[in-house]
Amino acid sequence: MIPYGTFRRYMLTAIINVIIFYIIWEFFFWLLPESNYWPSIAWAIAWIIGSFCAHWTHRKWTFDSKRDPRWTVPASMAVYTIGLVGSTACYYIGSVPMGLDVRVVFLLNNSLWGFLNYLGQREIAFRNPSPKMGEEGRNSALD
Repeated sequence: MIPYGTFRRYMLTAIINVIIFYIIWEFFFWLLPESNYWPSIAWAIAWIIGSFCAHWTHRKWTFDSKRDPRWTVPASMAVYTIGLVGSTACYYIGSVPMGLDVRVVFLLNNSLWGFLNYLGQREIAFRNPSPKMGEEGRNSALD
């Protein structure tokens, strides 16, 4: 069994999230004009929708978080908002000024920002609270 909170478990869960994200992106890429910044808009829309799905799958399957959703939802969305801004900018730069194929940029960008999201989710949103005095054996990051 892969311990909760590990990068391998994150990657297994991410496969589901990336498929959902890609389907949403393809839908909006098809719906919106293909020129200029519109593929980046499709990326941003898919990122926003996919973030909600990703929060719940990572909460349950990656980190098995016992933290209150009143903490994990806003904390995750803060991490995802930083990712939204950064990844959309990177997507735009890769697909418009650099002229790379939009699907190649999707793959590269998703890989980079997926790793950064893992770090943010692990260290901020789903990190177990520090144990109280005398409870050092409980609430470890790998529980």
